[in-house]
Amino acid sequence: MTYSFHSVGFILFLMLLANTASAADPDFYMIFSECKNVTAPLTLAKEPIRIMQGDPALLACNRVGDKITCQLSFEEGNEGIKGSSGDFKIVIDSPPLLFFQLIVGNEFIGVNTTRNTAVMSSLILNEAFLGSKVCHGLYLTNFQYKALQKGKR
Repeated sequence: MTYSFHSVGFILFLMLLANTASAADPDFYMIFSECKNVTAPLTLAKEPIRIMQGDPALLACNRVGDKITCQLSFEEGNEGIKGSSGDFKIVIDSPPLLFFQLIVGNEFIGVNTTRNTAVMSSLILNEAFLGSKVCHGLYLTNFQYKALQKGKR
């Protein structure tokens, strides 16, 4: 696996975030370092479909029963359009696979816990266009995340 300059910067951001973690540690993390946005305007256009680089994101999540709550942060420190946290419901829990969706239904996440991978798909919409953001990245337990942070220091 190769890392771009953007990915290295994101990893440094994660190290800073780890140093400011709250007392209640998350159960797991998802580090989405590769994201693409695909959008199409709601009008006729010369360039009807656009593919753009999406912002990397970190989700720090806690699971209680069939509910998952995640805190979201971006490299720039903003909380994003949907806010900084989200409540998810589990759709499929068949180890090693875990699938859950935002309770409002516009974000879906799939995880393979044995391969430490996660994929997120989000709906993007406003009055001018409709699209989707798809991200790929790492799934890490709290223990794995802390070991990764120690290894980066």
